[in-house]
Amino acid sequence: MLADCCPLPIMVRPYWSDRIGQTVLDYPHRSDLTAKHRIYREFREGMNASKAEEITRILRTEILRGQYREGERLPSERDLAARFEANRGAVREAIKKLEQLGIVDVQAGGIRIVAVEDATLEVLGHIMDLEEIPSPTLVMQIFEVIGAIMAQSAGSAIRNATTEQITGMRSILKKLLSYTDRHEEYHAEWQTLGACFSEVNQNLVLRLIINGLKTQFVERLRSAGLHPQIDDKKDTEYLLAIDAALENRDLKAASEAIIGHFQLLNEGLVAALEERQEAGVRSVSNA
Repeated sequence: MLADCCPLPIMVRPYWSDRIGQTVLDYPHRSDLTAKHRIYREFREGMNASKAEEITRILRTEILRGQYREGERLPSERDLAARFEANRGAVREAIKKLEQLGIVDVQAGGIRIVAVEDATLEVLGHIMDLEEIPSPTLVMQIFEVIGAIMAQSAGSAIRNATTEQITGMRSILKKLLSYTDRHEEYHAEWQTLGACFSEVNQNLVLRLIINGLKTQFVERLRSAGLHPQIDDKKDTEYLLAIDAALENRDLKAASEAIIGHFQLLNEGLVAALEERQEAGVRSVSNA
């Protein structure tokens, strides 16, 4: 009866501290638990991130190589998790990245493949990475676009530039005309001129497109170590024409000269790529 109305207290093993002289319950500190949970969570997140990158890379390559047809459905989230021995969180993260590239469309009925032609600009670099040597046809198409965009940017800049800004552009052209070796420094100076056009014309869309092409394309060509041979005499004529167009604020002449320069560079790059491809075929044949 006494036990029913006055239950005995639960005995907790005390922890005796000589330093403070009082009984302390032997429970783990909350801060210790929080730290352990945080470390574990960060470890899991890191594992998920690396696994998601692996899944993204493999699926992206398979899609861009045409292993899935447009409109075809990807395997389910469960099947992908089983294939890659990953949790569904990593699979979802990978699918999200593919969706950002524009090569898959996530719908209620599943994940469907989108045509590469309908993808975002960011996919361009990944297409180039599929092969050791970039496709000459793809390079030619990209340089045609870069030339047209640069011409548009230059025309807008000439229309809006102050006298001081025109002088600054012409000083860059003077540097371009001084180069005898038209490789790294020469192309870097062209990028400076393009940035100057973008800064003056205040056209955000043009600037973002140029930045995207530079990130996805120009840097990859540079790392490939391609040094296209171009007709220096003809290129000098184009540079002089651009300089005269700036001085006279002639939008049409500037546009034509810039497109001419990029066509010249395009021809040199395509020739260099084709030569490297032929060299690769010969080395395989002789192996």
